[in-house]
Amino acid sequence: MPAQLAALGITLLIEAPIVLAASARAPRGPGWRVAAALLPSCVTHPLAWHVIGNFGAHDYLVGWWLVEVLVALAEALMLWGLTGLPLRIAAAVSVAANAASAVLGAALL
Repeated sequence: MPAQLAALGITLLIEAPIVLAASARAPRGPGWRVAAALLPSCVTHPLAWHVIGNFGAHDYLVGWWLVEVLVALAEALMLWGLTGLPLRIAAAVSVAANAASAVLGAALL
């Protein structure tokens, strides 16, 4: 559990500023933007951590990609709902934030 919490903390440190900056002109107010910066990762991260842990060495990379795609989709929908951004923009923000945390997370391993 401590490793998962550390990984979630790193994820939030990377993704939250991206979401906050990208949603600066969102129709909803700052409270919604802060929720959008934190809530999606807090919802998806524990599930992703658990699922990825079930892949073996032979299928880890495929499983990791599958989980990342599903996480980006789920978080895009949450960003859309929380910020009021157009769905295509919420999806782009989600992909950018998740790509940044995935690359930097992999670099820390």
